This record gives sequence, structure tokens and C-alpha cells, in this order.
Amino acid sequence: MLRSTLRAALLVSAASIAFSNVSLAQTDTTATSTPAKHRHHAATTGSDRLDLLERRLEQQAEEIHQQAGEIQALKTQVGAAPAAAAPAQVTADQFQALQSEVHEQAAVEKKQAVVSFTPQTPFQHQKSQPTISSRDGRWTFSPVIMVQGDYASYSKGQPLSVPGTDNLKSAGENIRRARIGFQGIFDKDFGYAFIYDFGGSNGDESYQAYAGAHSGGSVYTASTGVGTGPHIYAGWVSYKGFLDPVTFRVGIMSPPANLGDATQSDDLLFNERPSPSQISRALDADEGRQAVGFLGNGAIWNASLFLTGDTYGKAALIAPQTTYGGGQEAVVGRVAIAPWQNPSTNFNIHLGGNFGYVIHPQEATSTSSPYTTTYGISFSDRPELRVDNVTFLNTGTINATSAYSAGVEGAVSWGPLLLQGENFWYGVERNNPAVGVTNPSFSGWYVEGSWVITGEGHQYNMANAAFARPSPANPFDPSNGDWGAWEIAGRYSSTDLDYHIGSAVSSDRIFGGVQNIWSAGLNFYPNDILRFMLDFQHVQLANIGSLGDNGQYDTISIRTQVSF
Repeated sequence: MLRSTLRAALLVSAASIAFSNVSLAQTDTTATSTPAKHRHHAATTGSDRLDLLERRLEQQAEEIHQQAGEIQALKTQVGAAPAAAAPAQVTADQFQALQSEVHEQAAVEKKQAVVSFTPQTPFQHQKSQPTISSRDGRWTFSPVIMVQGDYASYSKGQPLSVPGTDNLKSAGENIRRARIGFQGIFDKDFGYAFIYDFGGSNGDESYQAYAGAHSGGSVYTASTGVGTGPHIYAGWVSYKGFLDPVTFRVGIMSPPANLGDATQSDDLLFNERPSPSQISRALDADEGRQAVGFLGNGAIWNASLFLTGDTYGKAALIAPQTTYGGGQEAVVGRVAIAPWQNPSTNFNIHLGGNFGYVIHPQEATSTSSPYTTTYGISFSDRPELRVDNVTFLNTGTINATSAYSAGVEGAVSWGPLLLQGENFWYGVERNNPAVGVTNPSFSGWYVEGSWVITGEGHQYNMANAAFARPSPANPFDPSNGDWGAWEIAGRYSSTDLDYHIGSAVSSDRIFGGVQNIWSAGLNFYPNDILRFMLDFQHVQLANIGSLGDNGQYDTISIRTQVSF
């Protein structure tokens, strides 16, 4: 504004000088053009004119001097303006007070919560989920929701050659999982999770049998212990801190048992895990186990070791003859490496091994005198579908002092392709076997793979040494020509729970059955939250409960899944 004023003053000054010059010129012109009748006054008139010119020159000089002063004053004001705007020097006390105010504001911001959409913590997957977090990240809270609804149709109600009670539904539905809970970290180094499953009314993950006391106190009644509905899926706390990269965890959980087990339920290629994998985890590491142990991972390795007990919610076992206790105790461990990982091409190679060893089987007391106690181990599984609760593979309860499972893992991914498989061995050491009765062993294996035809891939996650479901590059939006991710999958699994079926000693023979399943599936991922699955199974059965009791049947199933 000062510069504009200065410019205006200069213009006024120039105009004044110009106007004065014009006036002087006009005066001179008037003088020289004086009529002749005044010529007799010529001398006097010339002198006066010189005086007038002198006075005018003096007046203009004075005006120019005044205007020069005004201009100089304006220049001084313009030059002084920046200096006036400059801040005064800050004293040490003022700086300290300002610094304290900044620190107080930072502390307030740290305490304030922020909401973000971030990757899940390592005990889940690197998938996105809503997270409430303190600004410094030391406290987080993430809701967990997984709902899976299944519908299935069976080709025949009685697949076995020998008529029995193993009748399948013609069709049915099941809320396979309905998990609601939360997880996160507190005070930076501690983790927590609590997840309740309201689903599974027609068949939860495997639960072993147990015995419970009758209210009369002296009579014992048996309970199958089969899951029939809502149960705690997870409830644990963990600590990392100085143990990093290892984490200590204690509570209710599903400890890592194998590659199929480490793959989260919402990331499976098919409705259920392969039976060989499920039998391994059901021995000592299925969901809801009370456990304590360690797990950790580095850039190319993952390892875990847990001591596990019973599934939460089982009643204490009655064992009058012993003070050892009634619950199962086992050790579960897993080691995996991924020596080749290339996120840009999704080329990953996974190698691993796992084991489970039951140190002390569950105790069961007979329901009649003399109320003897046995230590039971059994291997069983439903045919990779839970809409019907019928179980064909079943060794029955084996009186044992210990049991084990061991497996090797392998997987490779490349771009939109995935191939993985595992081989398992199971065994039991009998408790006081009769003459001619030996310790049984069993086996199972599977191989499965998929091709995401829209180009996405199953990303490998070293935190749990398993693959996650693909994330659509173009979430479903037909108005923009986007159709989500589409995938085709296949699997073959084979499980053999028969042992010495030709033995001359009847008590040595175990007709646990042989089950082979061919599966094909189509998966549709509209976005990271939704998934729709269409699966076909061809199930082949042999020696189910007795020699030659064979059969086969087909199933078609549909699943709708919401998960984050």
C-alpha cells in the first residue's frame, strides 16, 4: 500500500511541474501578444514580467523541495515496514514456555484415538481390517468378524454297502462359523485376543470324548463331548518385548500344528481343511485348546512350540485310582522356512515340518464297578464337509499311554498359481496291550492347488508361514467394468486309518476306514470382505467299521463368507 501511495505522489508531482510549465508558457504568450495600444508601457511591463517569472521559479523550487521531502519520507516508511514486521527477539524463558506447550499438545495427541484401515497383526494375516489405535501405536483395538454360511446337497443318503445308521442328509445348511471378537496390543509389547464362535450347530472342529460325574456321586455317565454349538474360539494374552522376534502366549487358542492348520479358516481353498491335516490338528492343537508356549518368525523362518491341554469347556475327568489328573497333556511344534520369496512375482517356496506328541492322554472312567480308568486316543474326521455330522473315518478309542502325529510340508506359488501339499504319519503306544496286540500306525496326505484366473495371487505371510486368500485388484463394480477376483481350485486327499485288518488277533485289527476325496471348486472374491464358494466333492470310502464296507457319493456345496 505504501508503494502505491509513493507512486501516486510522484505522479502528482510530475503533473504539478507540467502544469506550472504550461502556465508559464501561457503567461509569456500573453505578454508578447499585448495589443499595440499598450506599447507605451513596454519598459514597465517587461520588468514586472521578470519579477513574476522569478517569483514563479522560486515558488516551484519550494514546491519541488517540499515534494522531495515527502517522497523521502514515504521511502523511509516503505523501507522501515519489513523491519517493523520482524519479530522481537525471544528470551530463554519464553522459548522454554513455548517448548513446554508443544510437549503438552503432543502428549494430548498421543492419547487421542485414531481410526484407520490397517493390516492385521501377525497372529492373523496381513489383510486389512478396521483398527482403533492410539497415535503412538502402543494401544490398538481391532474387531474380528467371520461368518460362513453353507448349503450342501448329497447324492445319496446311504453310501455304504452294508446298511447301517450312517445315513446322510439329502440336503442341508449350516452356519459353519460365526465368530465375533476383538484383538490388538496394549502397552506396545503385549497382545490380546478374545473371539467367540456362535456357529457350528451341526458340527464344530473335533472334540474328544470324556467322562463326567453323575450327580449321585457314585455312578458315572459318559458324554461324547462333541461340539454342538457356541464356544470360545480364542482368549489369550501375549508378550514380545525383550523376547523379540519370539512371542510368549498363554490362554485359549489353536496352536500352529501344520500348513493346513496355519492357513486361516477364511483363506482355505475349500470349505474345510483336508482330512489328513485336520486329524493332525485334532489330536492336540484344534481350536479352543488351553495352551502355553512360544512362537516367532524372521525374514525366512517361522517356529512355534506349545504345551497344550484339553479344549476349553470340557468337564474334569473322573479318575479315582490316580492322583495324576484327568486332562490330556501334549506338546505341539512346527518349523518352516521360505528360502525363496519374491513379492513382485509372488514366487515363494515353503518347506516345513510339524509334530504333536500326547504325553498324557485323557482319562476316562468306566460307568460300572470296578470303575477302571483308561487313557483314550482316537483319530477321526468328517469327509471335509460339515453340513452333515456323520463321521466315516474313525479308529474308535484306543487305550494308550501316548500318541503322536508328524508331518512334512511343501508349497510353491508363482503369480496367480499355488500348489501345496502335506504328508502325515500318526501312531499310538498302547496301554498294557494283550499278547499279539501291537502299536497301531496310520497315514494320510493331500495335494491342492489353484489358479486365480484374474491374475491376483495368494500372498505368502511369514508371520504364520502360510498363504492368504487373494485380494482383488479390481473390486466388484460392474458399472466400471470391474468384476473382482475369480479362482478355480482342485484337491485330492487320501487318509488311511486301517491297521492290521488281516491280523489273526481280533483286538489288533482296527477298521478306521480309508477315505479318498476328489474336490473341485470355483471361488469368487468381490472384494477383501466377501467371498462366494462353489465346491464339488467325490468321496470314496472303504472298510468303514468292517472289512468290505465300502461306498461312494458326491456333494455340491455353496458357501457365503463375510470376514475381516
